[in-house]
Amino acid sequence: MSKEIEYKDLIAFHPGSYVEEIVEDLNITQAEFAKRLEVSPKTVSKIISGEDSISASTANKLAKLTGISVKTWLKLQMNYDAKVIEIKNAKDADEKHICDLINIKYLKDNHFIEDKRYLIQEKIQKLRELLKISNLSQLFKFNAAVSYRRSKAENDEKSIVLSNVMLELAINEARNATPNKYNKSKLKQALPKIKEMIVKNPEDFYQDLNSTLLNCGIVLVALPQMSGARLNGATKKFRNGSVLLMVTDRNKLSDIFWFSLIHELGHIYYEDFYSDYDDQEKYEQKEKRANEFASEFLIPEQEYESFKAKGEFTELSIRQFANQLNILPGIVLGRLQSDGLVEYQAFNYLKTKYKITFNARNAE
Repeated sequence: MSKEIEYKDLIAFHPGSYVEEIVEDLNITQAEFAKRLEVSPKTVSKIISGEDSISASTANKLAKLTGISVKTWLKLQMNYDAKVIEIKNAKDADEKHICDLINIKYLKDNHFIEDKRYLIQEKIQKLRELLKISNLSQLFKFNAAVSYRRSKAENDEKSIVLSNVMLELAINEARNATPNKYNKSKLKQALPKIKEMIVKNPEDFYQDLNSTLLNCGIVLVALPQMSGARLNGATKKFRNGSVLLMVTDRNKLSDIFWFSLIHELGHIYYEDFYSDYDDQEKYEQKEKRANEFASEFLIPEQEYESFKAKGEFTELSIRQFANQLNILPGIVLGRLQSDGLVEYQAFNYLKTKYKITFNARNAE
């Protein structure tokens, strides 16, 4: 156990913390303190580390040595034990709540878990094993070791939980997929080839994209969107040097898919693998840089400015400009809509829809 256990606004302080302070104030070793207390050094060590409780016998000896009453020592231990139980109960309640938030059908349909009925405790244990975490309450917070691309909507509890579920599923798929370490030079060389794939059909480009990125030490994992997650993409660097690049088919539109993919490649290119949400300014700067990387990759700014200067945003002009850049017309349209130059309802038939089928490891 630990000397201090925290969960949300609950904190449990083990009385071993106070014993440690007494040893430090006396300016002696734990072994010498144990001798003075007439207990074994192991007993003192375990109490200070929070591994053992203070028994009535030890409380009596501590009272004689410190002048602090037996009742006080036992009350400190009792309060700690009660708070630990309160924390455990809170975590148990939260795990059940999280189970209600997670779409189990999604996990079954995509063959992450067996298609059968689960009792609540079976479901909790199955999710712990699948997501490789000891307690599902960890899903309430974003993983700082990951760079996320999400929508700008409110970061509500359900969205955070489901985004983290999708992330953990992607991490499981990618963690040992390649021994290749991420190589920035190889990625830089591969970017023109990746751009050529944009105009191809998903069933034609996906495997080529996957192998191209693998050669750079990047593992591409494409997941069908879990409703409510609002997650477009994420990246994570593994201990062996390889990198996860996760994309989803959220909104199922090709312009969003490609922008999200290249946005995440931007994070990888700049070796930005962490999301510090507490430092909002720094987080937004990183997102802006990745956005600019994606924008320049898809539609170079100089050419875009020349196109805008003409002031003609018709279906024909959009198609011609897209053909000039060798990208999909829907990508040009999406940029124009984002910049407020074309209404969001206009020309949407130019946008191609993608659908990711995970169990086939392909996009279709």
